[in-house]
Amino acid sequence: MRLLIVEDEYSIARDIEYHCRQILGDRIASLRNIQTLDAARDCLARHSIDLLLLDLNLAGANGFELLKLANSGSFHTIIISGHVDRALEAFEYGALDFLPKPFEPSRLRKAFDRYFGLPGMDGQAVKYLTGRKRDQFFVVSVADVLYFQASYDYTEAVLKTGKREVLEKSLRRLGQILPSRFFRIHRSYLVDIQQIASFTPVRHGSSRVCLKSGEILPLSRGRHKHLRRILGI
Repeated sequence: MRLLIVEDEYSIARDIEYHCRQILGDRIASLRNIQTLDAARDCLARHSIDLLLLDLNLAGANGFELLKLANSGSFHTIIISGHVDRALEAFEYGALDFLPKPFEPSRLRKAFDRYFGLPGMDGQAVKYLTGRKRDQFFVVSVADVLYFQASYDYTEAVLKTGKREVLEKSLRRLGQILPSRFFRIHRSYLVDIQQIASFTPVRHGSSRVCLKSGEILPLSRGRHKHLRRILGI
């Protein structure tokens, strides 16, 4: 696991690093400590990471600039900040979790637990996703998405307009931050259940979902019963 800590106060950065090593142990493959926004941008351009631990006030610079950049990447972000009034905004822009300063080690452990598998929660779920096309960023409103489809190491967001936008986050990582109305119907599809018009019984080991848009998507046998429970059928 590759971690990047972006924190301008040396003692706090060392404290975060210490507790990361205590909690994660041998899971850590690399860990970097960086103090400035510019250095963090440069590091993210040069190195691949799995998790960013980010302060929102970096010597007066706005850490939200980096959070919006991080949203377009394949990794997750945990905010560690004294600006608790911005927690909801941080979730809306794709943060996996928000820890108020001073943080408790047990709370950091829970944030890592969420990274390793807990799903997104309503009220603490992303509203905007950022992608990159060449040197420009674009923003996708989650409210405009019909479904997400895995595409090799990336994900395509299929919008209600029919447009497709490529995102760097995997389906698994998106599932951790999206509202709970997004349901994984198949290993390659995450669908807004509010857009489901009907689905077929299981025949020959598989089923299909019909969206209100008219699109037909596969529904795996293992997800069929779960979907019925969610829809109360």
